[in-house]
Amino acid sequence: MTMTIMITITMAKENMNKIAYFYLIGDFIVIVISFFMGNFWLLNTQVAFICSMLITFSAFYGYKKSIKKRVQNSSGEEFREPYDELEDPYNLFEDENIGDEKQHKKNSGIFKYTIKGFASGIGGALNPLRILAYAILIFSFLYLNKHELFNAFAFFGGLSVVPIMSMISSLLKQK
Repeated sequence: MTMTIMITITMAKENMNKIAYFYLIGDFIVIVISFFMGNFWLLNTQVAFICSMLITFSAFYGYKKSIKKRVQNSSGEEFREPYDELEDPYNLFEDENIGDEKQHKKNSGIFKYTIKGFASGIGGALNPLRILAYAILIFSFLYLNKHELFNAFAFFGGLSVVPIMSMISSLLKQK
């Protein structure tokens, strides 16, 4: 198991570096455009870009931590998501036939799996680093707005660099 974790972490670091460089190329393009726009464009785009990167990397870190925890807790058996139980509660897509008693027990546990699925998802959403990153975004917006430095188009342009570059990188990987 530890070998799997080490391989996963190594691959994540390599991919993270490639992705970070790709985002920085997108940010460089936004910086060049900002010099021609004036009116606090550079400040707004960079504050928004940094906040967007913080949110993205904190979400990545939270999910990486969650996966590492799942790998450590696995017992070597095939892992089935709780959502698999919800999508196929009667095992219509399974090859083996389950008896009536076992089927009834399985159906009564669907609510339990729903709660487990919700709990595992909320853990990723309530990651302290992610909440801190969103708080920094809100604080930055309020600070810029209070000091009359806020430019909505520039701010949203800076926020959109990360999603746009993610989309472009995924399209390039598909080719």
